[in-house]
Amino acid sequence: MQFQVPKFLEREATIAFGLTFKKLAVAGGLGLILFVLKYMMPQWLWVTSIIFIGGSFAALSFVKIGGHSLYSLILNSFWFFSAPRTYVWKQKQGASPMKLVKKEVEQKKKQQDPLQVSPQSRLGGLKSKIDLGEPGE
Repeated sequence: MQFQVPKFLEREATIAFGLTFKKLAVAGGLGLILFVLKYMMPQWLWVTSIIFIGGSFAALSFVKIGGHSLYSLILNSFWFFSAPRTYVWKQKQGASPMKLVKKEVEQKKKQQDPLQVSPQSRLGGLKSKIDLGEPGE
């Protein structure tokens, strides 16, 4: 069995610890921010901020839904919900108003008998008995 292999794969190169350059830069910035906050906050508040900020970093960096990062999904949903929703329906008017036209083909079909039976066949007699509602033999 042969499989087609795509020629151009969208894959970012990993630099260190399986992280891309962007994720590594964000992790370094996060570490720097948490280091500065350690000396500005009390211990219990600093530990709480590590849990929330570190968890949000991990979710934004590693969670992918449908091939899209969580960051792009949050950004797209923000733009979707902040965009105005104005739906305007404009009726298209043709060159002339619509006219109802009865086709002659439909009338010809009604006039023709849908069941064509030869006169020598016994089906002709059965058909007339069914049409007239006579009891069968």
